[in-house]
Amino acid sequence: MRNVIYFLINSILLLLAFISKLLSVKSRTQFGIFIGKTLRILSKRREKITIENISKAFPQLDENGVKKICKESYHNLGITLIELLTIPYLTENEIKNYIKYDNIELINEAYNRNKGLIVLSGHFGNWELTAYSLGVYFQMPVSIIVKPQKNYISDRYLNKFRSMSGNKMIPMGNAARQIIKAIKDKETIAMLVDQSADKDKDIFVDFFGRPAITYEAPAMIALKYKCPIIIGFSHRQNDGTYIVNTKEIDYSDLDDSKESIIELTKRHVEILEDNIRKNPGHWAWQHKRWKHEPPKSL
Repeated sequence: MRNVIYFLINSILLLLAFISKLLSVKSRTQFGIFIGKTLRILSKRREKITIENISKAFPQLDENGVKKICKESYHNLGITLIELLTIPYLTENEIKNYIKYDNIELINEAYNRNKGLIVLSGHFGNWELTAYSLGVYFQMPVSIIVKPQKNYISDRYLNKFRSMSGNKMIPMGNAARQIIKAIKDKETIAMLVDQSADKDKDIFVDFFGRPAITYEAPAMIALKYKCPIIIGFSHRQNDGTYIVNTKEIDYSDLDDSKESIIELTKRHVEILEDNIRKNPGHWAWQHKRWKHEPPKSL
């Protein structure tokens, strides 16, 4: 029965992809908003988590303000899904018209230092299109860390899309060795760092005024192998296209101690939070980001 459900879901994705490829950018955005509204209706439990997360992150907002961000966040989820499904039907030039970088030379220059490169982002704007565009814009080997989906049929289908620009997908569960190998080989690793991490292995840092367990791997690897870190987030424009705001994170004042790992992690989390505060409806608030409590000693 489970396989039948997975097959039906994947069939729906194929249908959505067929419809989306026929639409203009603006019409595709509206179609995505419709899908986002549908996703919200289908999961009241996730909507409750979303409302709670936003309320705690922005305690100064009234009920209408919270609901507005919630609505925009679901719209963004729908748009992201529809645009991901459309990727196979877009040419390289269409991708470059869809998404642009505010400082494209920053990534090229960092990669050309020949120390390997870590690119960080979050579930913000269209993170799927941003990751895909790395393979389109930059002639470099890019390995993207992905979390496998329970629906293995759709997982294979979507990963096929994600890798069409030359990117390589690395499942999160067994990523450590492959990440280190890629950095040693002077390649690029891209990862999303805004989901709840392993409470027994990773570190707590403040995120919207509350401790949140956060992956330590990006900071630990950067400090150990002295590779640059670029962080970037795609902001949707009024015409439905995107501009990726990029920044290199300076850690020249840090060593590879545990304290430095925590400090560097704080730095990239602060940049994420700053982008979300500027455009809160662009972030996926549906995730249980604060589900773990820090030890009492913290």
